[in-house]
Amino acid sequence: MFSRVAVRGGPRLVASLTTNAAHRTPTPGMKELQNALGEEAAREAAATSAEISVPLKPVKAGRAIRPHELSYSNRVVVPTPYRKPIQVAPTTAKAKSKDIFHRLSVDPLDLATNPLILSNFVTEMGQIRPRTQTQLTVKSQRRLGKAIRRARMMGVLPLLSKLPESSWRFK
Repeated sequence: MFSRVAVRGGPRLVASLTTNAAHRTPTPGMKELQNALGEEAAREAAATSAEISVPLKPVKAGRAIRPHELSYSNRVVVPTPYRKPIQVAPTTAKAKSKDIFHRLSVDPLDLATNPLILSNFVTEMGQIRPRTQTQLTVKSQRRLGKAIRRARMMGVLPLLSKLPESSWRFK
């Protein structure tokens, strides 16, 4: 069960999982221990082989293979990263149904002096929101942009930020 091993610093006793060398007969429970360790090793090998298995690009028959095509990095199929869907402005029909200016037949240029309405179409940094976010028709978006620029020049809206709520809230 224990055997003497010579190592640096003097001999040491090391546990052995094999049979007792003096008697050449298996010690009780040793076979059970070996079977348990064998099953554990088999489970670990299966787990590591499952982790390592990576889909590889197939090699096409009848095609010449260049040496660099046999490298691991060239053979592994790497999944493409998630791409954010492209934002698209609404169609004309959808925009007409959602556009508040079109539905109420109000011209956005007439609202150039109304900061309450215009500040809803400006970001925190003072940029005019794109049509993908406002869901306006092309004509309304163009005229709204012109109204916001006019309001900035008149001093109704700040140039580089959104109008603070405290300045236009009714008390």
